[in-house]
Amino acid sequence: MNGNEMAMTSATGQSYTAKLDGTDAPVKGDPGITSVSAKMLGKDTLEETLKRDGKVIIIEKSTVAADGKTMKLIEDDKLHGTTTKGAAQKQ
Repeated sequence: MNGNEMAMTSATGQSYTAKLDGTDAPVKGDPGITSVSAKMLGKDTLEETLKRDGKVIIIEKSTVAADGKTMKLIEDDKLHGTTTKGAAQKQ
């Protein structure tokens, strides 16, 4: 995160840089996802909407706890009709 923008690069070569205003940005290196939009929902929750050719396929929400040590994750897979929940802990 840097101001009103976020960047993501994965170990397998996918990457994007998106403004946090909900506008679409291209995704590089992933044939299944062509664009992403990102926006903050309040001060602690990031929502990313992943799309393929303009169609929403996944909505991911990441919420950081007030202490900054844990994060809750929810992935709503619109393509397969599933929801995955998880948590991450800062080491």
